[in-house]
Amino acid sequence: MQKSILYLFLFSFFFGLASCQDKDDQEADFSKIREIAYNYLDENSRQTIIGNWKEAIVRKMGNGNYEVLFNTSQDALLGPILIEIDGETREVIKIYPRN
Repeated sequence: MQKSILYLFLFSFFFGLASCQDKDDQEADFSKIREIAYNYLDENSRQTIIGNWKEAIVRKMGNGNYEVLFNTSQDALLGPILIEIDGETREVIKIYPRN
């Protein structure tokens, strides 16, 4: 019985450790994606970003690409800046039109 509990504990510990590592890897990957998107913007667009651009929302899409959303001071009028980045080449595919 004690061996079963020990094995269960060890399994849970290593599973939890692997999950944390995956989350850290994903956040590092998202940081790189944010930087690519931010560097693609012109200076006028960069100046309208609200808050820290390093905290922009990143979403991995079903096709393997990424979307990066920057909130701006012009969101009420134009909407946020939304950029799509290729998941393999890490190149900007497009900037979605704002209203």
